[in-house]
Amino acid sequence: MRKTDEQKKAALQQRIAALKMKVRRIEKREADAERRARNHRLIVIGAIVEQRALDNPRSISMHSLVRDIEAHVTAHPEDHDTFAGLLTRLNTPADRREAAE
Repeated sequence: MRKTDEQKKAALQQRIAALKMKVRRIEKREADAERRARNHRLIVIGAIVEQRALDNPRSISMHSLVRDIEAHVTAHPEDHDTFAGLLTRLNTPADRREAAE
């Protein structure tokens, strides 16, 4: 029994719908991973800033914050990818940072 063009078209449309669902699941998984990495980064940065502020509230500066984040990345290499973009932005001079945005 031969399939009609309409049957072939319907089968292909079902396959397209299944592939679209698969793509959406993959994109959602990637977005969830990025969200988890961003949340982890924010928690660690908050802890670093809090600790620095508790140590000596008058000496907190961007330079010491960057140094502490770099120390964290050195101690926790698994976080390198999470902090790489942030450190690049923090180490970029303010005038060039504004131009890039």
